[in-house]
Amino acid sequence: MGAEVTVVAVPVTDTCKEVVDGLVRRTIPRDTLVDARGPWTFGREALMQALDRAGTGSDISDLIELSRAARLRIRVVIPQ
Repeated sequence: MGAEVTVVAVPVTDTCKEVVDGLVRRTIPRDTLVDARGPWTFGREALMQALDRAGTGSDISDLIELSRAARLRIRVVIPQ
């Protein structure tokens, strides 16, 4: 099944720490992490579907939350 949404991302190069109650719990491996920078591309049908599924009462603050609420697949493109 193809993705309805596409976003350009770059690999994470900084060290990432998981912090719980103000203390470092662990270092998160970076090999699977990316920073989704954009642009975000939605097909017209996918965007309409996402807005319909999310509804007007949703507390959605970004495109990842919108895509997740609408159960849309996101394809990540990492430029070489």
